[in-house]
Amino acid sequence: INEINYRSSDLFNPEDWLELHNPTNEIIAIGLWTLKDDNDGHVFTIPENTIISANDFIVLCKDVAAFENLFSEVNNIGDFGFGLGGGDQVRLFDSSEQLVDKVEYDEEDPWPTEPDGTGPILELIHPSLDNNRAENWAASNSYNGTPGEINSVYDDE
Repeated sequence: INEINYRSSDLFNPEDWLELHNPTNEIIAIGLWTLKDDNDGHVFTIPENTIISANDFIVLCKDVAAFENLFSEVNNIGDFGFGLGGGDQVRLFDSSEQLVDKVEYDEEDPWPTEPDGTGPILELIHPSLDNNRAENWAASNSYNGTPGEINSVYDDE
């Protein structure tokens, strides 16, 4: 989990979305994996045969039409059908229901507060960092985020 848009600005609203990044040199098959927020009843199953190519990105979005209207060139899947709140979590489970990744984020310090409806979104500073720790995230330098590409706050140091 590399980028999270949980509360869009009224001026630019592609609805909620999150980006998955494969930083490896291998293809990762994520078909039939599931996405959940903090509510176990909110479940989105990723379509069968979905893959993330080596060093690539895929976006899971709440509303495909709203997302594609603003980001027409970005590889995405959805409609996951539930929103992501300000103090929430996103969890990714493999097809055997084993937890693969989890980010429990907040709209309050120590988490970046700018993504809470004012425009910038949460971006992971580097894919090798623990994405469940607030200090490894920053508000995007790009008002609309960077879905489908390297994060604007990427730091290789």
